Amino acid sequence: MLFHDGRRLTARDVRYSFERLLLNRRSGSRWLISPIRGAKRLLDGTATDLEGFHIVSPAEFFIDLETPVSFFPAVLSNVSAAIVPEGTGAIGPSMREGAVGTGPFRLVGFDMGRRLELERNPHYWREGHPKSEGIIFRFGVSPEEIRNEFLAGRFSLASDLLPADVEAFRHDPRFASGYRESPRLTTYYVIFNRHRGALKDVELRRRLVRAVDVGGFMPRTLGRLAVPAHGLIPPGLLGYSAAGPSSGPVSGAAAPSDSSVEATVSRETIELSAAVHPVFFGEFSAFARELTEAFREIGFLIRPINKTMAEYVELSRTGEADLNVGRWNADYPDADSFVHGFVHSEAGYLGRYIGDPDLDRLADQGRAETDPRVRHSIYRQVEERIARDALLLPLFHDQIYCFARPEVEGLTSVSQGSPIVAYENLSIRR
Repeated sequence: MLFHDGRRLTARDVRYSFERLLLNRRSGSRWLISPIRGAKRLLDGTATDLEGFHIVSPAEFFIDLETPVSFFPAVLSNVSAAIVPEGTGAIGPSMREGAVGTGPFRLVGFDMGRRLELERNPHYWREGHPKSEGIIFRFGVSPEEIRNEFLAGRFSLASDLLPADVEAFRHDPRFASGYRESPRLTTYYVIFNRHRGALKDVELRRRLVRAVDVGGFMPRTLGRLAVPAHGLIPPGLLGYSAAGPSSGPVSGAAAPSDSSVEATVSRETIELSAAVHPVFFGEFSAFARELTEAFREIGFLIRPINKTMAEYVELSRTGEADLNVGRWNADYPDADSFVHGFVHSEAGYLGRYIGDPDLDRLADQGRAETDPRVRHSIYRQVEERIARDALLLPLFHDQIYCFARPEVEGLTSVSQGSPIVAYENLSIRR
């Protein structure tokens, strides 16, 4: 296998890429490969060589793990563990500036948050692929603009549309046959910060979760794009239960006759600062308005304190908000991504909001266990604790979907991985 610039991929490149990730303190994904023996010493800065990585030949290596991790091969498929040539430093916006990989397309130019241009990789290992000469992605585009550009033929593929436009396109004979969808390993949520502000009070959190009836307004704002969430872990993974946790409140179970719910309606409004994922400013804005109104009706004013994705990510990292209204996409197809990767106080994305020693212990047990029945039981315990302490208001799980214009060929499915579309199979009929 060759890199984009013609260099041959070797085991040394793999070792370098793993060490580079572990030493990158700016990466929120460096914990992914922490099970490798010696990785924690790179994470804490006491070593620079990865002890558990052993090179056998230029094309062979093996890895020692500190503890068993039955799903570790899935972890290595995450994009953050992608292989770059040995010696790569900062990665710039073009191949000449360090953006070198082995995929079907290579980078021509990148304008962060605006545009990505790719060209065909002549060294790609699959003969006859990619089938197109290049791809251009545009970012930061509103759902309305995506709809208009797709209709005008300037976009070949479209997703991230307003729910009403999805329904309209699905019934449009021009586009219905080019529609593909699949359940996504994603959970949308409201996370309560147990470590600061008014929501340190567990009874207040419990009353709040019981009072917000997400199921009452989800169908009219999201249509068929979503199903109600009953916990953190989505369908299809160990730890999921359609019935939700057996203890604690469940989203959508409003109980207007419950005196504890009545007590939630404050005589004075309680303002809650919120880190809000930008998806709730765009395609799911109608849902967000209903959610905000539901909070207001019981005496809570949600005040977003970010506008951009970069600001949201920083607030998620630091835990400096009362609420986090967002979504979590599985980094790999295992419940560990939602437990260790999300709630762990040190390695989890929102560990600063809800992490504690008991959840950390369960997260560590779950990734070390190999018996799927035991792992399922451990992750059910995680869900029970989250529900008992009212750390999470589950919102919904959505669908991965994509529309292709009639002239696009090769879109047979969408996947839960990244990217969701096999772009190397696509071409334009002329």
